Amino acid sequence: MFVFLFRSAARKQLGFAFKDISEHLPGAFIIYRADKEDDELFFANDEFLHMSGYKDIDELFRLTEKSFRNLIREDEQQQIESSIWEQIDNGNENDYIHFHLRKADGTYFSVLDHGRIVESPQYGKVFYVLFMDWEDMHIRYNDKFAR
Repeated sequence: MFVFLFRSAARKQLGFAFKDISEHLPGAFIIYRADKEDDELFFANDEFLHMSGYKDIDELFRLTEKSFRNLIREDEQQQIESSIWEQIDNGNENDYIHFHLRKADGTYFSVLDHGRIVESPQYGKVFYVLFMDWEDMHIRYNDKFAR
């Protein structure tokens, strides 16, 4: 009983709202429907919008037609989607992929995508996905840190 009370008290003291976390988390992320036929985008945080050059979520939704698939360079779409679902179908909750992400201006940049599939009571299966700029990651974490 004490553990339950302690956990509840600790949760109340934190008091972080989703908006606080999504605006200040040092990482770009999106949430989208985990369905092979309907990969509807639900959310992108400010860091993702800034990183990919979209002025706001409405522009992201308009230019991608609210589809995760449309964030992937066209010549990579089939291979990337297959890789994601192969990892998930093999029993993994997480997937890791490297691909070229579409920016608002139509250009692409290389990203590392770490996705996690979860069951949402409201939306069914969804992916939560973190992105890292591939080039930036290599500049900041070059071989001198690998041991």
